Amino acid sequence: MPTVTIDGIAVTVEKEQTILYAAKKAGIWIPTLCYNPSVTALAECRLCMVELDRGKYTQLVTACNYPVRRDLTVSVSSERAVRARRGVMELLLARAPESLELKVLAARMGVFGTPYPTVTESQRNCILCGLCVSVCDEVMGCSAIGFAGRGTDRAVATPFRMASDGCIACGACAVVCPVGTIQIRIHEEEGEVEISPFKSRAKLLVCEECGKKMVTEPVAKQMMDRVNINWDEFRERARLCPECRRKKTAEAAGLIASKIGAE
Repeated sequence: MPTVTIDGIAVTVEKEQTILYAAKKAGIWIPTLCYNPSVTALAECRLCMVELDRGKYTQLVTACNYPVRRDLTVSVSSERAVRARRGVMELLLARAPESLELKVLAARMGVFGTPYPTVTESQRNCILCGLCVSVCDEVMGCSAIGFAGRGTDRAVATPFRMASDGCIACGACAVVCPVGTIQIRIHEEEGEVEISPFKSRAKLLVCEECGKKMVTEPVAKQMMDRVNINWDEFRERARLCPECRRKKTAEAAGLIASKIGAE
């Protein structure tokens, strides 16, 4: 197995593992935003840059997706690497100046502001890391959102920037968003979930026993389609909240126990 020496600490990793993986194994922190182990690492945010020693020269590379195929010497704390990461963070702060999550990470990196002008309100907050797009496509299999426009007009949006029929309002995009741009809004009166800022809505599934609101109906349907269990009891229980399912199980267990006792 190849050896990766990071800031003087040597660790061995399997081939095709990443520098980020090696750094974690060595106990060295590298800041990341667009990295999530559940989806393909695309290094969109560039915040995990480190300095790779190639002998005659050094090179800045992204740690989250750089594969280890031979022995490497890497510097996380070099002046060049630190300056590059802080420069990226300053640009991100200009893009999402009000993001609490971004401010916390920036402070940990020693960045407390940005010299760049902040973007307009309509463009603000999204840092275009693409995590939401990846999780919607790779994990949920919906592809309800994607990148639209170019240059300063580039944004994550639904097709034609209209509410998408392909969105099941699962909320996975909001969960992985590193800067809190995507929000899940509950509309109680309508019994709907809205994924903001995409304006996609879906009806909430209501427990057939107690009336408690649960997941969205498209999520429940997708679960039924994927599980593919031709079992009426499973389909009935899928439309119950966890508490009512436990109650049903307890009632069934009590009925079985009483029958056994009667025999």
